[in-house]
Amino acid sequence: MKVCDVVVNSVWYDPRVRKQIISYLDNGVDIYCVGFKCNRYDNQKVSEMPCRTYIAEIDEKYVGKLKNVFRKLKREKLTNKSIEREILREKPDIIHANDLNALIPAYAAAKKLKCKLIYDSHEVYTENNMFVGRKLYKWFFEKKEKKLIKKVDLMVCVSNAAAEYFKEKYKIEKPIVVTNCSLKSESVLNNTQKNECFEVLNHGQFYAGRGYELMVGACALLKDYPEIKLAIRGFGVLEEQMRQEVRDNEYTNFEFYPPVAVQELVPYASKSMVGVAITLPICLNFKLSISNKLFEYVSAGLPVIMSDIPEHRYLNNKYNFGIVLEENTSKCFAEAVKKLYLDKDFYSECVKNTVKMSEEINWENEFDKLLKKEEGMFNGKK
Repeated sequence: MKVCDVVVNSVWYDPRVRKQIISYLDNGVDIYCVGFKCNRYDNQKVSEMPCRTYIAEIDEKYVGKLKNVFRKLKREKLTNKSIEREILREKPDIIHANDLNALIPAYAAAKKLKCKLIYDSHEVYTENNMFVGRKLYKWFFEKKEKKLIKKVDLMVCVSNAAAEYFKEKYKIEKPIVVTNCSLKSESVLNNTQKNECFEVLNHGQFYAGRGYELMVGACALLKDYPEIKLAIRGFGVLEEQMRQEVRDNEYTNFEFYPPVAVQELVPYASKSMVGVAITLPICLNFKLSISNKLFEYVSAGLPVIMSDIPEHRYLNNKYNFGIVLEENTSKCFAEAVKKLYLDKDFYSECVKNTVKMSEEINWENEFDKLLKKEEGMFNGKK
């Protein structure tokens, strides 16, 4: 069985695609990857990919920010054709398209090759926040998705909430759920040297709607608990604003950690006591998705403080590994931190439940569901 994994970025920066490739190889699948030369392209990183990798390119005048809508649509057309050509370099039995922008050229190639096609939706693409104020662009992708989604041989989603959304919106069979969780081999659940204090960690890119400002606001509410420290690890547009607020208020219970490589996130997180996974539902995509960091914290053996979105509540109802906030406010967040700090029995129960959750929800188990479906497609079975 030969599989072509397609993604419209520089390949290296998509952890889900990297995990797919490794898992395909581990299971003896002949796999090659097609990516796109965008502004984050790194030839050295791509050369380190463990499988054959082809990178599509377009004329540089269409690369970067474009103001004209029709030039943007022209770029989409050129991008799709270039990716299609790279897919056609070999003749796969199955094309695995990661997200809607990859599905469009993948469908064109699958039609020519008469091979099977998988649509792996990492998010509710047409409801992404990037489409705010870009109605024509959104219309273009919605039209494409409506047409193509019923032509794929298998659809995959990263959350149960997203799977239900696609089922109802397009009146299709419910997509299978392959959660974008951590590798079982990445779990760090025991014998970790913890940092000083009761440290509550939020790692990732510092963007609005991910709980960072909420954490800074909670510092004053936790001033009577000197053993508690709030920490963030990463980088992003909010960093200087948060640093200034921490300086202005002389918060001594807030820590900034530098970013680390993706493969180091779980080991470093395991040095903390609690993880933070807050996603404000500022668009439908955010509401129906689930943050990768939640699974990283669970793999690190950390109870999680999380926002109240459908998938967080579904998972916590099933595994009871943390606290779902009633409101996304600094007050509610501070109360959750105090609950985990003061109630030792509850904290220990949450830690124990992260072990069970990581044993059941890990990439090896999730990918196995996908591989069995693909092998059935390859062998002509449903």
